[in-house]
Amino acid sequence: MNLNNIDIKQVRDYKEVIRKDPREAKFTAKIEGDWIFEQGGPQFRSTVKVKDGTYQMEASHPNFAGPGTRPGPMAFGLFWFAACYSSTFMTEATLRNITFTAVKTKVEADLDYTAQFDLGEQPLINEYRVLMEVSGDVTDAQVQDLKEYALGRCMGMFTIQHAIPLKAQARLIR
Repeated sequence: MNLNNIDIKQVRDYKEVIRKDPREAKFTAKIEGDWIFEQGGPQFRSTVKVKDGTYQMEASHPNFAGPGTRPGPMAFGLFWFAACYSSTFMTEATLRNITFTAVKTKVEADLDYTAQFDLGEQPLINEYRVLMEVSGDVTDAQVQDLKEYALGRCMGMFTIQHAIPLKAQARLIR
């Protein structure tokens, strides 16, 4: 059965798998990509697995004079936050049997490239904002509860709100 374009059975089945064995909730998300040296196109490409094969994601270097040939890295980051937040919000709404007819999510970030160009020490990102506009068979109290639920359970929002340990390596290969 589907509600809000979410397969409720699949979500409930996975929740039950995790309930029986919490180790099933843990895995490592990975992505790998290559810098593209050909002039005039995207600069970074990654191929990810999807249900019916693969999907190619491409990004352009941040073009400070205007849009590049593909979205820049920040667009993909903001997309992750918006999609993750929306997914968490809508999955929980579906499990609560709440029906929506429209959901629009906007994520904004105030950027400052001063430090990236060694022209100061200002924070690279000053603030994130999330705005969700919804309509459907739902009350404002339910929407606010779902908002708080998604803020506390979405991995993208968790990443924004918490310092996550980072290990970085760069290796010269000859």
